[in-house]
Amino acid sequence: MENSDILYREANHFSHSLIWLVVIGITFCSVYFALPQLFEIGSVNSPSETTVVVSSVFLAIGFILPTLLLTIKMRIQVRSDGLYVKILPFQLSFNKISLSGLQNCESYVPQKKEENKLGLRYAMSKKAYSVGGRRGIRLEFKDGNVVLLESRRAEKFIQAIKTVSTSK
Repeated sequence: MENSDILYREANHFSHSLIWLVVIGITFCSVYFALPQLFEIGSVNSPSETTVVVSSVFLAIGFILPTLLLTIKMRIQVRSDGLYVKILPFQLSFNKISLSGLQNCESYVPQKKEENKLGLRYAMSKKAYSVGGRRGIRLEFKDGNVVLLESRRAEKFIQAIKTVSTSK
């Protein structure tokens, strides 16, 4: 596809603060508990082989998790032939969502006590694309399918979708 065919594009990074807090805690614990064990190799109080392996794995996990979270990115593109979504590094190609049967497109911001519909619980029964944000858009199709997409700029996103759906 050519870049001139793209009407709107957005890239969102992983932003779920509770998960970031847990991962930073794991990284801190891995450095605090595993690194001293590894520095004692070759000394008088040398740790056992099992302790060295466990410490090495724990330290590796402590550095791999934040690196993985930093690389997670959701890319959204509105093109003249539909909507394209890709979550890196888990999807290698874009997933196309046809806008031919689109009935309603609206902005979505959850209320205080309302469940975060961009989260996992709602995604089990409907299609939701999110990397931790709470704002987005809701697409309703004529066949009853509902798709939720995270977006930081919902107004521009909706405008591009309406442009594509009215041109067909």
